[in-house]
Amino acid sequence: MRLSTLILLTLHLFSPSYAASQSNNSSTILSSEFGDFVSQVLKDWNSPAGLAVAVVRQNGQGGWDVEQKGYGHATADGTPVTPDTLFSLGSESKLFDIISTGLLISNASLATPITWSSKLVDIMPGWALMDPIASAGASIIDLMSHRTGMPRHDASQGANDTLPDILSRMKYLKPSTEFRDTLQYTNIMYEVLSYLPTVLLSGRPTFSEYVQENIFDALGMNSSTYSFTRANATGRLASGFGRAGNATTNPLLPTEIYPLPYWLETGGDAGNFLSGPAGVITSLRDMVEWLKMLMANGINTNTNTTVVPEAVLAQITSGIMVWPYIDSYPELSPGAYGGARFKSSYRGHDLFEHGGDVLGFHSMVTWFPNDGAGVVIMINDDLEYYREIIRYRVFDMLFGLDPVDWNTRFQEVAVETAAAVEAYVTGTPTPANATPPSVGYDALPGVYSNPGYTTLELCAIAPPSASQTDACKALGTTINTTFPQYVLQDPNVPMFAFTWDRVSAEYISLTHFDGDVWNLTGWSGLPTNPLNASSPLWAYDAEFEGMLAVTGTDANGTAGFGFLGGFWGAGVGVPDPAITSATKTVDEVTEVWFAKVAN
Repeated sequence: MRLSTLILLTLHLFSPSYAASQSNNSSTILSSEFGDFVSQVLKDWNSPAGLAVAVVRQNGQGGWDVEQKGYGHATADGTPVTPDTLFSLGSESKLFDIISTGLLISNASLATPITWSSKLVDIMPGWALMDPIASAGASIIDLMSHRTGMPRHDASQGANDTLPDILSRMKYLKPSTEFRDTLQYTNIMYEVLSYLPTVLLSGRPTFSEYVQENIFDALGMNSSTYSFTRANATGRLASGFGRAGNATTNPLLPTEIYPLPYWLETGGDAGNFLSGPAGVITSLRDMVEWLKMLMANGINTNTNTTVVPEAVLAQITSGIMVWPYIDSYPELSPGAYGGARFKSSYRGHDLFEHGGDVLGFHSMVTWFPNDGAGVVIMINDDLEYYREIIRYRVFDMLFGLDPVDWNTRFQEVAVETAAAVEAYVTGTPTPANATPPSVGYDALPGVYSNPGYTTLELCAIAPPSASQTDACKALGTTINTTFPQYVLQDPNVPMFAFTWDRVSAEYISLTHFDGDVWNLTGWSGLPTNPLNASSPLWAYDAEFEGMLAVTGTDANGTAGFGFLGGFWGAGVGVPDPAITSATKTVDEVTEVWFAKVAN
């Protein structure tokens, strides 16, 4: 997630001979000593998982020096990671998405030709945003650089959604900034871009079919797929690993660690609505071919044929929006975002990169355009720290630099972060003289809806309602028996909850604080053994720390509840809406508002 970028650098300006001279080509990076370093890092972080690393260098004679190795375990039974182990790329998948868009732009035979400046309203059926200015003006460039004014709204998306579903609900999702005002990283716009092959091509191929033919097959990436079913059938798909109490646990201390179910199994060979922003499943061996193509300005280096026009790569690596997440380390420069690529520098070496982060997997693909070198790293631990530790060590070795002790740095960060989250969770207790919500406790149970999200039933868990529905009785039993850690023992503190099919969290609880303010908690129940659906469940925290719920009535006088504190995922630089306003009703100031539709 530490990603960056600064000024536009066209990729064709460097020569292989110059590039090769800038990296430490004479030395082996993935040596036995490096293997010892990796083993120690895995031990330090109590990780049962593993990682795959590749270093790719142009050798100055028109060829390539490639090192690729696996370390640690791919699965709970101790299967070792190899260059053929399959990992989920997460958001590194966005580069496949935007390059597929670039291929469509380069396709002169399209019945409806498009450019990077084409407006979505002119080419995407059903396109509409809540902000009429953004709705009318947003172009492909705006979507790819995350500047539409739309925050993440990850919780609006359900496991069985389709791309038409996403498009139909977007106009109900609140923007958090003005159009083109601020970079707000969001998967939704890359979902929209992934629908372009189906919309523009006569055969209406799915996104996965289009990428399979034009990228995977064209580069010989024979293990790459958008299908969990196909990847799982190979027997080479890694299992992610997660820690109990993941948000509050110091990962340097022993704790329960479980293999994780794959984060989104729906869709089969066609993939699913998240294929574009996060769906690629691939091997290190395939990613080496991908990285070589990027470094060779779009050429398949095995066949010497163009797979991606150089102009496409130049466009997506241009710095369009300043990246707002600034690292405090002197080795890392500020950066800017183009299309699924950041540009920045590491210790004076310019780079392009992007990371990927989904449940149980983290990845990063980096290439140094002036140095003729690139690095791929993929890990199957939900803890991302050692992805950074190991890749920065590779960079130091690649350029012959004195190594920075990133391991110690990130250990300090991990301890401080876990302590801060634990302090928040422990938090300020509910005041002894807390006032009830303005609508009263008895009016809260019932069915609520937000057209951009879904419909849900809010249940009284503690104390239970005297007239509970069967669904609420079942939910109360599940929470009290399976997840008792989420129920306060003080009977005087009311708690309400609901369950839904959203990807971000399976359960959400509202614990009363004071008046119309409620503490918010989210989690998912995951099997301790993903191969046995009846195995005991453990709680995977959704990391809603710092977020709040508020209750009240909307402009129409209808009871409801909403969320504040970053629930919509606007990111840094975007102030949270105020809980109270002299001129706005509570539904207007909340990030997401659910209005009551039935008792």
